[in-house]
Amino acid sequence: MNDPEYIEFSRDDVRRLIPVMEEMAESHTGWINLEPAVHVEDAPAPRSGLFGLFSSRGPDVPFVTWTPGEVRKGRTEPTTIGILHPSGPRAKLKVDVPDGWVVLQDYSKKGLVLAVPPGVAHIDVVSWLLRAAALLSNIPLTGEWRASVYRP
Repeated sequence: MNDPEYIEFSRDDVRRLIPVMEEMAESHTGWINLEPAVHVEDAPAPRSGLFGLFSSRGPDVPFVTWTPGEVRKGRTEPTTIGILHPSGPRAKLKVDVPDGWVVLQDYSKKGLVLAVPPGVAHIDVVSWLLRAAALLSNIPLTGEWRASVYRP
C-alpha cells in the first residue's frame, strides 16, 4: 500500500476531488477518507480508554469514506459511502437519503453506510456526504476538509 495523497478542499469547492474520484471509479480500486476541520476551541476532549471502548457512539468528529464499486466475479459492485458519527443509531432519519440509495447499515458505533446507484454524479455524492456529516456532527465544522486518497 502506498502512502496516501492528501487533497485539501472546502465544502463550497470540491472540484479538485472529482477527477480523482472519476479515475478511481474507472479503475474500481482504492478509497478516499474525508476528515472535516474543526475550530480548536470546539475540538472534543480525548475520551478515556475505557469510556471509548465501551461507548455506544461513534467519534465526536465525523469520519467519511468513499469507495468505488469493485469488480467481483465479473460484476461491478455499487459505490459505497460511509459516515462514522456521534449521533447514535438511526442516522438515516436525521439525513435525507436520496431515492435509490440503499442503506446497508445504520449502527451507532459502526456508522451509516450506503450503496450509491450507478450514474450518480460524484459531485452529488460528495455534496451529500459533506451535508450529512455536518448534520450528524455534534461539533460545528469549519467547512474545510482534507481527503486522504488511497491507491493500490
